[in-house]
Amino acid sequence: MEKLAYLVWDDDNERSDAARDGFRDRLLGDLPGALGRASAERLKVCVTDEAVSSGASLHLGAHAPDALVTFWLECCQDRGPAEAALDAIVARHAGYLVAESHPLRIDSPAGDLGQRMPGFTLVGCIEPIDGISRHDFMKQWESVHRDVAIEVQSTFSYVRNEVVRPLTEGAPDWWGIVEEGFPTEALTTPHAFYDAVGDDLKFRRNLKAMMDSCNAFLSVKKVDSHPMSEYRFF
Repeated sequence: MEKLAYLVWDDDNERSDAARDGFRDRLLGDLPGALGRASAERLKVCVTDEAVSSGASLHLGAHAPDALVTFWLECCQDRGPAEAALDAIVARHAGYLVAESHPLRIDSPAGDLGQRMPGFTLVGCIEPIDGISRHDFMKQWESVHRDVAIEVQSTFSYVRNEVVRPLTEGAPDWWGIVEEGFPTEALTTPHAFYDAVGDDLKFRRNLKAMMDSCNAFLSVKKVDSHPMSEYRFF
């Protein structure tokens, strides 16, 4: 089995909450059946909608995808029908073959597939700093940054997707796609995001530790990061 990750965009001319919710409803209504018929498994849809609109300050980056769609196929070479299903709904997409790991796992609630997951998911697409090798990039991400991110943030889930290679022409040169689960309060409260409610010293310490760790391997100025609502299927 191979995991495929697609960053997708709706019509860039409309960014209202109503338009975002309409796009979400199309994804949730049409994709599960269409991708199921394309032999996809373990579908997940993370999408920017009204439920996360209060987290406007968490949006970073110029690419600004509207959703992340991930699923598994027996062989990525057989992705044509799955991409056709996406093409019927989205304006454009950037696809990647990724290697998934779970530094911090939250399982789908029993019986609640297709329902919104708790809190929100921060989807981050990252590029390397200049001059770093892929080996050193992954070493820093795996052996240092994972522990820092879990320790200094209020994260309750963490999915790390190492990009193996892009699958679509013109896809941004991202080396990693991160899915991090946060409590709803972190949408609007930096102290809640950094697990430091009521403690300014801890907040400053955690923020510095996170930025120092990021700057050691990824280009902060090129991060594309967006709060999204998460839905799981199959």
